[in-house]
Amino acid sequence: MFVEILQAIADEPFVKNLIGNYYTQKPNADLETMMNDLGLRGEEREKFRKAYKDYQQNPTETTEKYKYKYEPKSDNPMDKFDAYFKKFEDKANEHEEKYGKGTGDYSHRKYAKYANGGGNDSQNQKNWDDAFNNVKSKVNVEEETKHFQALEISATNDYDTIKAAYKTVMKKYHPDKFSNPDQKKHAEALSMKINVAYDYFKKKFNK
Repeated sequence: MFVEILQAIADEPFVKNLIGNYYTQKPNADLETMMNDLGLRGEEREKFRKAYKDYQQNPTETTEKYKYKYEPKSDNPMDKFDAYFKKFEDKANEHEEKYGKGTGDYSHRKYAKYANGGGNDSQNQKNWDDAFNNVKSKVNVEEETKHFQALEISATNDYDTIKAAYKTVMKKYHPDKFSNPDQKKHAEALSMKINVAYDYFKKKFNK
């Protein structure tokens, strides 16, 4: 259950996928080892440590506390939009609390009129759909950038280029190529990121 908690509080979809992939390969690894292997940054590490401490003290309450709070109420596009909108609003407010007024990114608010079912009528449906797609695309662009970086290529819509890049970087960083323990450990972390990236694009292009 703790893996699900970490995935729920992870800031980026890329990290969520990495965590699942990591625990599949190393189910008995401790938290610090996992964070080191995945190269997680300071802020995320502190959140994970706090969640782990809470979980050790009270697993049942912690599971509820850290449940992913931006899960849409249903598959209805309006509910999905509201979930994305709330996530961006919370992130902007948290950023301002930490770094000061005016530092949060509130660009999503131009779509506020479509929140909470505001675009439900047929007259506004197209505008509402555009708003949803724009907010969602911000998440997708950030995630895809991470995946292209893992594959060491520039952004492209050519699946053959992505597939070729995957083979190249996997050959380059395959853990079996390294005998030095530190280098091997680094290669394992990179390989996980590469596999997550390639899985993402296979799903995107229905391969």
